[in-house]
Amino acid sequence: MYKSSIHFERTPEEQRNQMLAWKRSDEAFFGAGACHILAYTFKWLHEESDYDIIFIKPKEPFTHGNHVYVTDGEWAFDFNGWTKEKELLAEAEKAYGGKYPGWQYERMILDCDLETFCKENYHRPPAYYAYLPWERTYAFIDKFDE
Repeated sequence: MYKSSIHFERTPEEQRNQMLAWKRSDEAFFGAGACHILAYTFKWLHEESDYDIIFIKPKEPFTHGNHVYVTDGEWAFDFNGWTKEKELLAEAEKAYGGKYPGWQYERMILDCDLETFCKENYHRPPAYYAYLPWERTYAFIDKFDE
C-alpha cells in the first residue's frame, strides 16, 4: 500500500540542519525533501522512455503537500517505488486533506530542467544538500529499476 509523503515531513531541526536531514532513511529522504532529485534523476536515466515528471503543487493558501514523481500515465515512481498513479494521488488527497481541511492541489507536468524547477518552486538544488545526492539517488533507483 502506498504511504504518503506526509509521514516523512522533516522536523524544523531537519529543515535547518542538512546533516540531520541526510541521515534519514532513503524512504524519508526521498519522500520529503529530495523527491524532485529522485524524479529528475529517474527521468534522466530513462530518457528513451515516455515518462513525465509530475509536480503535485498545493493550491493557495496551502504550502504543505508538494511532491514530485515520474509517471507513464498509469504507473508512478517515487520513494515508494512503483505505484499506480491513481493510488498515489488518492493517498495524498486523503493524508493532506485529513491534516489540512480543504487542501487541494494542481497536478502539473513539468517541462523545465531541475535548476529552473528548484528556483521557481523554492526546492533545494543538489549542491545545497549535506552531500551531493547523485550516488544515493542512483542506488535507490537501482533497487526498483526494470
